[in-house]
Amino acid sequence: MENQAIAQHPNEQDIQKRFNSRNAVSSGILITIGVFMVSLTLTMHTTDSNILSLVFMACGGSMAIYGMIRILSHASRTVYAPTGSTIKEYHLYYSPEHFDTLQHVIEANGVPECIPVAPVDNTTVRLDILMSEDKKFARLQLLKYENYIFHPATEVYYYPEAEARRIHALMKNSK
Repeated sequence: MENQAIAQHPNEQDIQKRFNSRNAVSSGILITIGVFMVSLTLTMHTTDSNILSLVFMACGGSMAIYGMIRILSHASRTVYAPTGSTIKEYHLYYSPEHFDTLQHVIEANGVPECIPVAPVDNTTVRLDILMSEDKKFARLQLLKYENYIFHPATEVYYYPEAEARRIHALMKNSK
């Protein structure tokens, strides 16, 4: 039976990777301050400031390197285009003996009132949830760990605003 409460698959344009300008600006400021501090140590010529020069060099170099790492690792963010909200990814792990129950709950019509099993730490059954920060979009998929990799056990289910808010409430209650 087709799930009636689940929205149609969103267009390819609905989930986008966007350049994270806020991160780029803050990282650029860190790099600039770090380079300035390192260059300041190169202009210190007095013998009294060896410790100060060393501190400026270490702090400036660390700030510049941290800024570069931030630019490279957080250059983009995933957003739900209709609302412009950032999408966060959550992973909930469940015991393997509850796999059939979870699969039935996810494939049933609509969003369940509760998930009848409690999550546990790092097992072979994982529920992936993508949720927009404004809670107007959610995506669920159940995965099972086999042959050293998680494989999809269900289809990807997309939920519109009302169901997404209920999924968020379920996540808060299950943790």
